[in-house]
Amino acid sequence: MPITELLVGGLLLGGLYALMACGLNLIFGVMRVINFAHGELMAIGALSTVSLVAGYAFPFWAAVILVPMLTAGVGLLMHRLVLQRLANAPMIMTLLATYALSTILVNAAILTWGGGYRGLPGVLGGSVNLLGVNISVSRLVAFAVALGVSLAVWWVLEKTRFGRAVRSVSQAPELAEISGISIEQVRNATFALGAAMAGLAGVLMAPTFASDPQLGVRFLIKAFAVIIVGGMGSYPGAIAAALLLGIIEVMGGYLTGAVIGSALLFLLMLVVLLVRPRGLLGVGART
Repeated sequence: MPITELLVGGLLLGGLYALMACGLNLIFGVMRVINFAHGELMAIGALSTVSLVAGYAFPFWAAVILVPMLTAGVGLLMHRLVLQRLANAPMIMTLLATYALSTILVNAAILTWGGGYRGLPGVLGGSVNLLGVNISVSRLVAFAVALGVSLAVWWVLEKTRFGRAVRSVSQAPELAEISGISIEQVRNATFALGAAMAGLAGVLMAPTFASDPQLGVRFLIKAFAVIIVGGMGSYPGAIAAALLLGIIEVMGGYLTGAVIGSALLFLLMLVVLLVRPRGLLGVGART
């Protein structure tokens, strides 16, 4: 297989990892919450897309709009009903709470959709030739939308009033509150945005990957590897690391097999933890 094909395949996979990891990192950066339920929001996004498109004949692009709104609502409920009440609790308490929420969402998904696999193989069919490589339209669209949304959210965080409020709450919540910023409103909006990004990742995965209630668990583990390599709380670090790890996984999988290819991600994660615990572009711990 030509190296160009491996690189392109890795970048396409990395785009999805970026969207997933950026939402997770956004929540951590503002709230210092490691959200174990983030993957289940992605799984709900994928399964809801299958239901809307295959079950109710919605156009795929309608799911791109509607499903992130659904997962944003679910995420907002999770935050307001559970995590907001644990805002001053030790981190282990929020970890256990998000793990419990993850388990609840997995079982809710099984009750709703069953435990089997579902997919949308006929959606976004066809292929295009890029750099001499035939790429399926579904993968190309997923990459373009995922990376485009990730970069757009980064721009919002860097250039807008909302972004300045998010950075203020992330870096100095006490000073942000004194300056008139509503910390809870920013946290609510941030959690909903991160949940919407997870749901959108699920939408984009639905035409390419077989979806089941455990889908989110598998991708969440890789999203954690991405944010550890890129740096906890670092948005650009998450994007860069996602693309890098996507390439490593695809190339490693081709050279050594799929299982070893995935293991290489976690080997790199361990090396980064040992050599540079803050990650490649990490922001460090908040004091």
